[in-house]
Amino acid sequence: MRDIFGPAEKLHAAVRRRAPQVAAAIELDEKEGLRRVRVTYRNAGPYLVGWDGTAYEWRSGPASGLPLPPDPERAADSIAAALGALVRREPSGP
Repeated sequence: MRDIFGPAEKLHAAVRRRAPQVAAAIELDEKEGLRRVRVTYRNAGPYLVGWDGTAYEWRSGPASGLPLPPDPERAADSIAAALGALVRREPSGP
């Protein structure tokens, strides 16, 4: 079976790029057969984030059920902020 670079993989890559100090891992939800991203930073988490078909959303923790932006980069920034982690900003142009 071939793995697909889907929403969970895109979010995982964005979290690793935008907030490398956040521990992020992809997990398979056995009940639903969908991949989720588990995020942890210091004493915050672990929390799960999933894709609802139109946007990312918190699947566990105090914000469970609340939406995140559909863009993985913006969702990664929101996740980092919620966990209290700094976000790596892209350098501005010349």
